[in-house]
Amino acid sequence: MPVDPEKLAKLQQGAAKKVGGQRVKAKKVKSEQDDTKLMEALGKLKATKVNAVEEANFFKEDGKVLHFKRVGVQSAAQHNVCAFTGYPQEKDVTQLIPQILPQLGAENLEILRQLAEQIQAGKTPSMGGENAGADEDIPDLIEGQKFDEVE
Repeated sequence: MPVDPEKLAKLQQGAAKKVGGQRVKAKKVKSEQDDTKLMEALGKLKATKVNAVEEANFFKEDGKVLHFKRVGVQSAAQHNVCAFTGYPQEKDVTQLIPQILPQLGAENLEILRQLAEQIQAGKTPSMGGENAGADEDIPDLIEGQKFDEVE
């Protein structure tokens, strides 16, 4: 096959400028995909939006609070489902005391009382030390013995 020298020179000049192959755009992963799946699942359950909620606080066992300032709430009572959406902040109970006093239950009031005692004693409030001896009252499991028979 005959080669045209002019055409060969053009190809060599163009090849010197190009390096690599054809560019392919990378696919962007959308974080909204999880949200849409959640919304679809809530839609299947016929969840309705609850408008009267301004903030939400979830009390953890270690004394911390998950605080949602702007919260979206959807619930489906017939399925016992309630979804809270938003950006939570993990805070200490002492930071939220004035706002959360009406929301505290009996067990959280006990934690609050212990915090007050620790502050009055001049100690740094610690939430982890209150259940230190809780494992001592659990009886050992004995083979062949039923749970109800153990005192």
